[in-house]
Amino acid sequence: MSWMDLLWLPPVMVAIAVVLGAAGRRGFRPIVRSIWSTFLTLTFGVIAVGVAIHLVARIFA
Repeated sequence: MSWMDLLWLPPVMVAIAVVLGAAGRRGFRPIVRSIWSTFLTLTFGVIAVGVAIHLVARIFA
């Protein structure tokens, strides 16, 4: 996977965060707060999985 392949991740994560964050919420502030927290959770999750895969690949390579 190259750096250019990683460019599609933020738009996909934003789309997922909007759908998950807005589901079941009413009002502008709760929706924005939920979208932001969902996006941060997705971002940290993707980074953590990437680091874990990198470390496992380094250990067994």
